[in-house]
Amino acid sequence: MAILTGHAMFPSVLSSFLTGCKNHDMIQYAPGFFTKEEFRVITEIIDIIIPATVTKSASQVNTQVFLDQVFTQCLSADQQDVLREGVKKLTAGFNQAKHKQQYIVELDKKAFENDENFGYFKTIKRHTMIGFFTSKEGETKASNYVKVPEAYKGEISLDANTLNYGKTSLQY
Repeated sequence: MAILTGHAMFPSVLSSFLTGCKNHDMIQYAPGFFTKEEFRVITEIIDIIIPATVTKSASQVNTQVFLDQVFTQCLSADQQDVLREGVKKLTAGFNQAKHKQQYIVELDKKAFENDENFGYFKTIKRHTMIGFFTSKEGETKASNYVKVPEAYKGEISLDANTLNYGKTSLQY
């Protein structure tokens, strides 16, 4: 994760993504990293990771486009190969799963138990979180957004009303 976010292209990809969020015409988007089928499946999966609640879902803020752009522009060829193999397995398994959400929960559990066969899922999930929480929706509605900040507060107490800290069956 640190290698990817420290990549020289990451800030420009993030900036491009944030600008592109204003363009809601995703019918015309042609993925560069994913195949069309993988892109469709990734769009469904990120909505399981971050579903619509009081905020929009991950796909409603075009997080799938962010993933496609980051994976195309910021990964080395070797990293892309590893991720592509994982995405192929993920797509096949997701399409065959009767209970899609349960399939993702089980996959998530394996990935965060450090099963190296499922490490690719950590990359997808973490970048889904980055893409969503750097979008306007994620920043202003799903986070504790303060339009005009007061003094710096290094530690913020958490309680039941604190956003971004809800209970989930998925790991971070």
